[in-house]
Amino acid sequence: MSYRKVQKTSKGTYLISLPKEWATEYSLDKQEALLITQGSDGSLIIRPPQARNKEIKVTLHMAPYISRHITWSYLMGADLVEIIGDTPITKEEKSEIKEAISRLAGFEIIDEKEDKITIGTLMEAGPGFIDKYLRKELFVTTGMEREAVEAFLKGDAESAQDVKERDDEVDRLYFLLVRLTRGAIGNAYISEKLEISPLSALDIREASEVLENLADYAVKVASLVASQRALAPKDEVSVRSFLSEIMDIQGRAIEALLSNAFQDVPSLLERRSKLVDLLKFETTGKGCDLMKVLNFQAAMEQVLERTYDLVDLIVPKTIDATTTNT
Repeated sequence: MSYRKVQKTSKGTYLISLPKEWATEYSLDKQEALLITQGSDGSLIIRPPQARNKEIKVTLHMAPYISRHITWSYLMGADLVEIIGDTPITKEEKSEIKEAISRLAGFEIIDEKEDKITIGTLMEAGPGFIDKYLRKELFVTTGMEREAVEAFLKGDAESAQDVKERDDEVDRLYFLLVRLTRGAIGNAYISEKLEISPLSALDIREASEVLENLADYAVKVASLVASQRALAPKDEVSVRSFLSEIMDIQGRAIEALLSNAFQDVPSLLERRSKLVDLLKFETTGKGCDLMKVLNFQAAMEQVLERTYDLVDLIVPKTIDATTTNT
């Protein structure tokens, strides 16, 4: 760490010298353009030209569980992944690689040889990209919730199976958002390109994880589906009311997070007690499977908790906005 004196020209321009060691390390030359960003605390961050759009390349050697290493490389922001085999890559190994990249949005095989497979990203992200895909994740997740609950109430095994299959789509969106937000948090050039601050990226990553968890609870509910109706008619009405309320809260929380509009937050917090009451079921209905009802109730309680984790993400922003206005 070092201190630098600020100088001011006769025309009012402020100047500060760069550390010589740093300039030499990054081979800076006269007229070089540097990326300067301002942190939320007022600090200035200066990055060398190489930090702007440096391609990240990862080399993996063919090994058991190669799919995990591909996924990790993707989440870490790799642009190119080379998979090298000591011997020709087998048909089974190629199938594992292709199955892995099918869960990773934007990753495709761009070159394939006998002993090497190269995977690259074909997706160019820009402003609004993260917002678009978080909204899409919300849309798919709430659709799964709706279909899972209806399948449980009606004993519809076919719809329950559809819910389980759609979980892969949510996972793809979640992995994509983790990749993008990690990049925005750790690289000022990516943050600038996506027009999102590191702090906002952190919140969106957390919101995406909550939605992915909610999709998992939808799958859990779908797995409870039996051939007969599970709840008494009165409880079915309560469950549908609960679902309608919970999906509305999820949607409003995500929109508040993306649009920085927090006027609905107090009313969202007030609705929680009503939702708790809607989950107090009568478990003595005719033909009722008590264990399935209790498991369903537990899953819905977790949905409630995770939904309010979304709301909790925007509560501090409400306080910040109030402080700023004051």
